[in-house]
Amino acid sequence: MTRREIRAISDTAWNPVAKRDRRADGSFVYAAVTTGIYCRPSCPARHPHRRNTLLFHTAEEAEREGFTPCSRCSPGSNSLTLAEKCVTAVIKYLDTHFREKITLCTLSRVTGLCPNHLQETFKRIVGVSPKALCDAKRLNHFKQLLRNGETISTATYSAGYESSRAVYEQSGRRMGMTPSTYQRGGEGVTVRFSITGAPLGRLLVARTERGICALLIGEDDKLLIGELQGQLPKAVLVRDKITPAKLIAAAQSCQSEDPLISKLPDASRKQVFEVKLWKALQ
Repeated sequence: MTRREIRAISDTAWNPVAKRDRRADGSFVYAAVTTGIYCRPSCPARHPHRRNTLLFHTAEEAEREGFTPCSRCSPGSNSLTLAEKCVTAVIKYLDTHFREKITLCTLSRVTGLCPNHLQETFKRIVGVSPKALCDAKRLNHFKQLLRNGETISTATYSAGYESSRAVYEQSGRRMGMTPSTYQRGGEGVTVRFSITGAPLGRLLVARTERGICALLIGEDDKLLIGELQGQLPKAVLVRDKITPAKLIAAAQSCQSEDPLISKLPDASRKQVFEVKLWKALQ
């Protein structure tokens, strides 16, 4: 690639650099001729003048031209910025510690970031707060315990809730029914559901008169319906003839995801999307 060709790419890619758009990370890097350093598009460092900026398709190309990676944004192939490493560390920590009482101070010790900076960084990249993600993990585990036949009392404390009151406060907004009704497989409850498209496949949203009771993501409509029936075997399931416009709009509003989230395992990506969608629908 000649320097003239590189400058031609710069004309079409300067906009995401100017906006520090994280969605462009991984598609190219830019280099400052004056400093000899190359960066990812979202780098927080001060921009070089456009006339002194070269763009490359890959980090390898930039290094072959003699440029060195920026220490602030870590633009090398498959490398993570400090912020990305901290977010990844928090998600992994929540995966194994969601039953415990977790505060921003706890997560600050895990990552090394101050609590406020951690909160802002996590929400900017993930789209929800660490607490929202932790609450979702805890509630999903609680529901799984009930489906496994545990008593409400045992499931409450095994999932990490400090009291039954905390469970009932969550259940009204996130289960669409009381824990005892959920434990009985939704007996006596009518559940309406719709299926639409989602970033990772098909999305099923089920609700009762009290609120949303299930968000499921999969590749096949029949399998999703079967999963809903497995969770609520005694409920009356009714599929909407027309998918509510509110659901379609909420799903579309949650389509965009940070490049870091797209690198996570599918299970983590699905849970992040589900939490974002819960927030949008509530």
